[in-house]
Amino acid sequence: MWMVSLTGIIFAALAVVLGTYLTKNRNSSVIGWLANLDLLALLAFLIQLFEMFGEKYNALVIAVAVAIVGLGVILGLLLSFIFWFINAVVVWRKEGYSLSGSLTLIVGVGVVLIDVLIFFNPIDLPTPIQAFVMTFLTMLIAYILLTVWNTLSSMLLYQLYFPRNNKDYIIILGAGLVDGHKVGRLLGGRINRAIAFYNQQIHRSNKHAKLVFSGGQGGDELLAESIAMRDYALEHGARGADTLIEDQSVNTFENMKFSKALIDRNAGSTNPRIVFVTSNYHTLRAGILSRQVGMHAFGIGSKTPFYYLPNAVIREYLALVVMHKKFHLVMLILMLIASIIVGVLAGLGVA
Repeated sequence: MWMVSLTGIIFAALAVVLGTYLTKNRNSSVIGWLANLDLLALLAFLIQLFEMFGEKYNALVIAVAVAIVGLGVILGLLLSFIFWFINAVVVWRKEGYSLSGSLTLIVGVGVVLIDVLIFFNPIDLPTPIQAFVMTFLTMLIAYILLTVWNTLSSMLLYQLYFPRNNKDYIIILGAGLVDGHKVGRLLGGRINRAIAFYNQQIHRSNKHAKLVFSGGQGGDELLAESIAMRDYALEHGARGADTLIEDQSVNTFENMKFSKALIDRNAGSTNPRIVFVTSNYHTLRAGILSRQVGMHAFGIGSKTPFYYLPNAVIREYLALVVMHKKFHLVMLILMLIASIIVGVLAGLGVA
């Protein structure tokens, strides 16, 4: 009985913490970890509850269902290289050859190598070294899969944001221009999403927000992204009096930093209500960066073509890893230490 109560309390506590993060501080990758821990607590609570009431059959059904899903996920991971290779070809056809467009190919090759390692175990080394290598690779793969899953969970949960129609400023984050001067499909989607919210707010609350176009001029661009973005927005229904230009930023961190400075100057002593708009896969990292510059703003995302999402999500994952590199470095060191211990024990004949 006490175990059921304890599990229920843990589930409720995690749910409250998750809800608090989503409403007050969703600009954190912690939300994915909280959601998955809460899901595990819920499953444990249901199984314990069924067992307590003598419904062991239902508990068994849940356990079997979880096992089937787990096996399905594992099988999907083992065969995922097929999807990665196909996606790489699609991206090349639509976007051209580039390193950023080849990330799914690199992942696909990585999956093939892991499959070979699992099924054929080609490493033929002295027992201690082999134990060390296999332990480290197993732990590293498991860690990558866990962090990828939690990052995806955070990205998906971030999309569950429905801002109130009371915003003073709408920041639109820039992206590269086509042929150095034209707004492309990806950037156009961001601007269209911002204008849709801008018009919705005017319709529902008669409140005109300022549209802040954020983006500087790249080395291969003929004008600042923010200028092209504003011109596009004016052609699609935005009012010139409701636009502001931030034309110095060259990355997302600077988008947030310089936009905040511009808004602070424009808003004066008031406490402005801000929302930012970017591509859906980019909202989580952009939100984390907005928090780092001291700006309280959550983001809404524009849709991204499905073929483009895998590469984009991989880039976001890698960018988040770099953002939290100290934590991941500590985890890597701990895995190395544990693997060395296993190798030493294997050499001594203990393991």
